[in-house]
Amino acid sequence: MAQVQCGRCGSTAEGLVRAPLPGPAGQAVLEQVCGSCWDEWKRVQVKLINEYRMDVTDPRHFERLIQEMGAFLNLRLEGGADGT
Repeated sequence: MAQVQCGRCGSTAEGLVRAPLPGPAGQAVLEQVCGSCWDEWKRVQVKLINEYRMDVTDPRHFERLIQEMGAFLNLRLEGGADGT
């Protein structure tokens, strides 16, 4: 695992082994988020999916979840979830 400067907590820590999502959003997480903050996001993600009754197979819901992830993790995303 590589060391990353985490955009959320600001520390330099171990990153993830591989991108957790396909495309630019996954690459941004890999390069900008430490493992600890990613674990925290996964817990928050479950709450959001349940609270808002999201169906992540729906492109609109998935895009919303990626936006929430970007805000929570303080990511610099190029475009949307699909990189556009």
